[in-house]
Amino acid sequence: MLALLIAFALFCIIFLVRHSIRCVSEREHIIVERLGTYSKSLEPGVNFVAPFLDRTKFVYNRYVISSGYSKGQLIETYSDVISTQNEVLDFPEQPVITRDNAMIYLDAVLQYRITNPKMMVYSVNNLPNVLSRLLQARLRDVAGSLDVDRIIEDTAILDRVAGELDIIACNWGVKIEMVKIQKVSAHELEEVLAQKKNADFKNKEVVITAKSDKQTCIINAEGERDRKIREAEGEAQRVVTAARGQAQAMLNDAQAEARSIQEISRSLEGSGDDPSKYLIAMKYIAMLKEICALPQTKVVLVPQETLMAQTSQLLGLNTIIPRH
Repeated sequence: MLALLIAFALFCIIFLVRHSIRCVSEREHIIVERLGTYSKSLEPGVNFVAPFLDRTKFVYNRYVISSGYSKGQLIETYSDVISTQNEVLDFPEQPVITRDNAMIYLDAVLQYRITNPKMMVYSVNNLPNVLSRLLQARLRDVAGSLDVDRIIEDTAILDRVAGELDIIACNWGVKIEMVKIQKVSAHELEEVLAQKKNADFKNKEVVITAKSDKQTCIINAEGERDRKIREAEGEAQRVVTAARGQAQAMLNDAQAEARSIQEISRSLEGSGDDPSKYLIAMKYIAMLKEICALPQTKVVLVPQETLMAQTSQLLGLNTIIPRH
């Protein structure tokens, strides 16, 4: 009988110790309720829980993740340990309809972290499943406002869903770290989209080539225009310079002739001779030299006294030439 009492006492002691002491690992929390209401949160380390009065709050999760199966893999968990580490949920492909009524499938990954375990436990039930439904709804809203080709070419435009989800999840004590679209599948539309993409590439290539040719023509035209402008400016400068030189030469000649007239007038002063006759004679001689230098020109020298008579004979007039 005594042995049974001792054994029962040992069992009770072991039971009490087992249920009153909890060791919590780093980045983990446990919610404790006392008589059905929130009491405290167990921090990492050794914690004491009052037997029969306190009990830990268990959290049930049931959700589907991506796997080799088309419908995904069902995950179920039931635990009183709440992890505050970053968790990643890889959801199965989700069908969405784009603005141009095309059906595509988005393979999304969501990364989240529990920042307030107490708020999360008492605000939402089955957190992964709620996040999955919320993500699916937001992806449908965003994809429904975009065309299929834009979504396929730039999946980063869907990453803005992370900010929208974080605004909602912060009310549950959850931080949405990232939403990433891993893959976009169009299934039966892939061939049509590939043809459209090739056509777009060809159109862009034609446009780029046309722009390049246009730019080349513009550059060549501008170069030709600049060349002609430079040539015209050079010709104008040459003409101006030649005109200036000719004007200066004429001015020099005039000044030289004026000085010659002054010198001749000074030399003939007092002799009674008219200096203008001398200058006219010099002009005649200079002109005669130019006439003699002309090709196919015959010059006949005639005395001044018989000039009138010979001219009349050439014109057919009867004239008596005086004899000396």
